Amino acid sequence: MKKLLLTLFVLNLTGCAVYDAVTMTKYDPNEYLLISEIRVDARHYAQGCGNPVMNRPNAIAMAQKTELFEVYSENLPSNGDGTKAAKALNEIAQGLVAQYNTGNPVSPFFCKLKFEGIEHSADTIQHVLGNRPR
Repeated sequence: MKKLLLTLFVLNLTGCAVYDAVTMTKYDPNEYLLISEIRVDARHYAQGCGNPVMNRPNAIAMAQKTELFEVYSENLPSNGDGTKAAKALNEIAQGLVAQYNTGNPVSPFFCKLKFEGIEHSADTIQHVLGNRPR
C-alpha cells in the first residue's frame, strides 16, 4: 500500500511538472532582445547623468522602450508574471519622465539612481527570460 501511495505521489509531481512545462511561456528571442536593450541603455544613460541636456531625452527614450516591452509581453500566452514584471519596469521609467516633466531640476544622483534601478530590474527579468524552456 505504501509503494502504491508513493508511486501515485511521484506520478502526481511528475504530472504537475509536465503541466507547468506545457503551460509556461516559452523562450522568446524578441522579448529577450528588448530586455537586453533596456538593460544596456539604462547602463549607458546612468553614466551620462552628468549631462543635463541629454537626461530628459534619455529618460523619454527609456520610458518608450519599457512601454514597448510591456506591450509586447502582455500578449504572449501564459505570461502573467512576465507582464507584471514588465509593467513594474515601465512604471519606474515613467516615474523618471514624470519627474523631468515637473519642470523642477532633477539631480544627477536621482537620475543615476533611477537608471541603475531600471538596469537592476532588467537584469533580473533577463535572467528569468533566459531560463525559460526553449
